Amino acid sequence: MKFAVVSDGCQAPRDKVAGALVETFLAHGDELSPADNGINFALNLTRADAPRHFRRKSQSVFIFSLIQDERVDRNFRSRCYTALVRSLSNLLLCVVPGARGGVPEIYFTTPEAGFYHLPFEPEAVYERLIPIASAHFATENRFSEDLPERLWMGSPLTRDLSRYGKELEMMGVLPVPFPLREVLTEEALRQLYKIYGITGASYGNLSARETVPELSPCAFWMTGRGVNKADLRRVGKDMLLVKGFDHARGAALIAQPPGADVRARVSVDAVEHELIYRTYPEVGAIVHAHAWIEGVPCTRQNYPCGTRELAREVAALLRTLPDPGRGAVGLKNHGLTITGRTLEEIFSRIRGRLLREAAMFD
Repeated sequence: MKFAVVSDGCQAPRDKVAGALVETFLAHGDELSPADNGINFALNLTRADAPRHFRRKSQSVFIFSLIQDERVDRNFRSRCYTALVRSLSNLLLCVVPGARGGVPEIYFTTPEAGFYHLPFEPEAVYERLIPIASAHFATENRFSEDLPERLWMGSPLTRDLSRYGKELEMMGVLPVPFPLREVLTEEALRQLYKIYGITGASYGNLSARETVPELSPCAFWMTGRGVNKADLRRVGKDMLLVKGFDHARGAALIAQPPGADVRARVSVDAVEHELIYRTYPEVGAIVHAHAWIEGVPCTRQNYPCGTRELAREVAALLRTLPDPGRGAVGLKNHGLTITGRTLEEIFSRIRGRLLREAAMFD
């Protein structure tokens, strides 16, 4: 793979770590290249107090930003996540120098609020970055105004989505959307919207299979991208009907009512939900929460949301369960995907069982 390195000034501990990572990438056959030469990923060496974003040309370019911070205090995690958002990164690596010249610690922060660390060892970091850098996003949307008129105002299933979105909020696993406009410049916001098609960030999503034989044998309602899941109201904006998926182009096929919001996008996890519904006909509903249940099997890699790789690993992991139609699997350093016959059946199983923070693994 091709990669670029961009740097914002000099910081010795950060730059020493970056140099070791570059040597490791080169040793594995990756090619250092100019930033405009069709790169697969970039190492963005920036500053914790004023993070700079790398201006990528497409969503397929993964950005790993490196900062350094001397203090692991109670605000450390918040500083890392803010730097992740401001640098528009797929992953933030924060170097904490070792005491008296010892081995530095590397703290990883993901957009899904994953947060874990390990002593710096170039090969160990490489093993965690490459699966991300080689993943493939499937988050495009293709719209058509062919939603049947009987569904323009929704259905009993969209009312269920609204009801259970509120319940996720009451469970404390649906954080308030991250205030992007408070931490990003207008230029960065424009790029964020262009690359990811979002105007806000929020955690979790819900979906439910709908019977629409004139459109698809595998249609389902799903919550929108970046919307407040505790306040789902509008068909075509807060909740969208996915009638299929174009896997070759990485695009969800969305049936919309006339005059729907042209800025609407379905959750990036639509590729995962569509694969689960298509693979397991017994699944009638899916909930994704940034929470945890003790004892669940877990994916091996922390692939980004909305990638084909994550969708395939989750679908394969469900097959290992006694009943894939009533299962729960962990997404490494991320959260849960929970399947059921209905949303009510899912919530009857998880009430009182959800841990509010996902388990973190290095």
